[in-house]
Amino acid sequence: MIKFGLLLFVATVVSGDIIRPSFSSNSQSSFNQGFNSQPSRQGRQGNSLVSGAVDFSGCQNDPETGLCCVEKQETIQSIQKDPILECTHKNVEKCHYTYVTQFTPSQEEVCEENFEKICQVTFKQQATDETIKKCYRPLEKVCNGQGPEECRTVYESSCTTKYIEKQPGKFVGDTKCEKLPIEICGAGCVTEEGPEECHDKTITSLVDVPEEVCDLNPQKDPVASKQSLFPSSSLNTNAQPSLKKSVT
Repeated sequence: MIKFGLLLFVATVVSGDIIRPSFSSNSQSSFNQGFNSQPSRQGRQGNSLVSGAVDFSGCQNDPETGLCCVEKQETIQSIQKDPILECTHKNVEKCHYTYVTQFTPSQEEVCEENFEKICQVTFKQQATDETIKKCYRPLEKVCNGQGPEECRTVYESSCTTKYIEKQPGKFVGDTKCEKLPIEICGAGCVTEEGPEECHDKTITSLVDVPEEVCDLNPQKDPVASKQSLFPSSSLNTNAQPSLKKSVT
């Protein structure tokens, strides 16, 4: 049931004009007397209210709008709809994917890694300073003046000693001797060896210094063979029936 509040106002028609009375506490009674003193209309109304008409006999003045208002309650009918639920069953297919691992046998060769060393030796000349000991016995000419004047060649000894370092801090002398020719001229001359004379001499010599350059080349040598398993994955689809329910 729904209640409607109807705001109605009373209008008095006098000589074709619409009069909106401003009600006050004093004029309310005079308005009611005038309203009640009016002769009742004849015709369709008669002595009773028309069906659907509003009875203003108990109206109340609204001070804000200056209107005389009554409350009217009416009952209307409305349609209320209740939802109907329907359940539907449907067979559907559910699928899921799985991966299967398979192993494939294969022969694999086992190798050892070795290194081959290839070297090349080259000699480079390097200047070095070394001190040698040079000794010799000079031949002295002794002439007596007898006999003819003649010239002849004699040989005197000259030795050279080099000191070679065999071990760190330990030197060994290497001596080489040679005969040097000397020409002597005179009458009745002979030669005699004098005392040995020695002195140190620094010489610069070129020495061949070996230099070795090596390359390491890795090589794989097969030693055995073994069987290995190599994995591989394959995709499989699995489908299963399922009952699906839906409500509408």
